[in-house]
Amino acid sequence: MFLAPAVRVKGLLFYFIAMSVHFTSNDHGLRQAHQETYDKKGRWLLACAVLGGWFVGKMVYLDTTVIAYLFSFLAGGVILNVMKEELPEERESNF
Repeated sequence: MFLAPAVRVKGLLFYFIAMSVHFTSNDHGLRQAHQETYDKKGRWLLACAVLGGWFVGKMVYLDTTVIAYLFSFLAGGVILNVMKEELPEERESNF
């Protein structure tokens, strides 16, 4: 079943916003924990990884089933990271 282009764009826009907020909070946390190393090498490595992922995505064809598995794997990693880093016990955060 194919979705209308507007529906796909809305979903991707929502995903883009959610991942942007996630990456911004990760950037802040990494900079707090590893100031010098992160500023010298870490942020550039992560930026290159994003560009490398885009390049591989443009060059390699993947079936929609494989893409669905990759998205679910990424979503699970994001959820685990949020639970570990963005909702720490010290701050008495909750869901």
